[in-house]
Amino acid sequence: MNAFKYGCSVDGENFCARPDLSKPLSNYVESGQNLVIQGERRIGKTSLVKETVTSMRGWSLLYADFMGVRSVPDVCNRIVDALARFDSSDSFMRKIFVALVHLRPVATIDAMTGLPTISVDARYSADPSSLNTVMNAIESHVKGRKVCVVFDEFQDMLDIKDGEQVLSIMRGRIQFMSHTSFVFLGSARNAMMGIFMSPKSPFYKSAAVFDVGNIPDDDFFNFAKARFATGRRKLPRGLFEKILGFVDRTSGDVQELCDAIWQMSEPDDVLDDAHFERGLAFVFARENGAYAVFIKPLTDIQLRVLKALAVQGGEHPLSNAFLDEARITNTATIRRSLSALERTGLVYLGSSGWKFASPFFREWIRRRK
Repeated sequence: MNAFKYGCSVDGENFCARPDLSKPLSNYVESGQNLVIQGERRIGKTSLVKETVTSMRGWSLLYADFMGVRSVPDVCNRIVDALARFDSSDSFMRKIFVALVHLRPVATIDAMTGLPTISVDARYSADPSSLNTVMNAIESHVKGRKVCVVFDEFQDMLDIKDGEQVLSIMRGRIQFMSHTSFVFLGSARNAMMGIFMSPKSPFYKSAAVFDVGNIPDDDFFNFAKARFATGRRKLPRGLFEKILGFVDRTSGDVQELCDAIWQMSEPDDVLDDAHFERGLAFVFARENGAYAVFIKPLTDIQLRVLKALAVQGGEHPLSNAFLDEARITNTATIRRSLSALERTGLVYLGSSGWKFASPFFREWIRRRK
């Protein structure tokens, strides 16, 4: 068995309880308050929302993921799929089918789950106004019910050709569903804040900002210690502090490193620095091919900036120490390189400076000759 799960939302025993956040979050949802969840990447925002709502008595979760969405028909299909997963009963599916008849719905059986599902006919060219139909379906099916609607990776709406019109239509419909809480999640903090805090956006100040920070160290240690104990492995506090520091306390990365250490240890082991190094080696062996692909298209200057970021950190990328490490004399070159690296998705500008999307890739770069 694997004691740690990562790369997906987690629940139950795999979720580290966060009562300091779950309580106020449930209060907001109960009152019908719309929320934009703000926090660093891989910090557990989706897991927190799912675990909180599903544990609320009498409440249901309607969850749509917009990651990689690129067109209006795609948006329609994501919402329709969410509705089908919300309730797969025959009567509910018939209601959805009737409600979406304008979009030429197609009923199929999901090959993975064996459950019926509905999608928009691929031959139908939906325009932004088609969203009114799927928003109508949401409104009719949540009316009179305790439902929290979650739209994940919402910033990807900006990548749609008619993104502003799509957002305007959605905002226009959501504002009249005052008894339903809409929760908006996104991994691109700046883009999400642009949607909800820019006066030019249809969603300007339409949702309260709910901050999700790091899991308190004591709570996280007790969680990790208990998970390791299920396999008769003992986790000393000092090693856990080292894990936290290495991944900058990002919960998803903590889970990944703990899983690697689990894989490279045995029952009755007292975990130590040697297990930590073996865990890192396990991750590097698994990811080495992908890392090589990541750096192949980079220029020599971009690679030097990437190495300087791994060694010096990203709080002061224009400092003399950073310039010396990168062997670059022009700060404009640093700025251009960081912008180019950000477009690749390898790094991003966080609240405390430039960061690697993956601490494991950062360490791989740091150790690379």
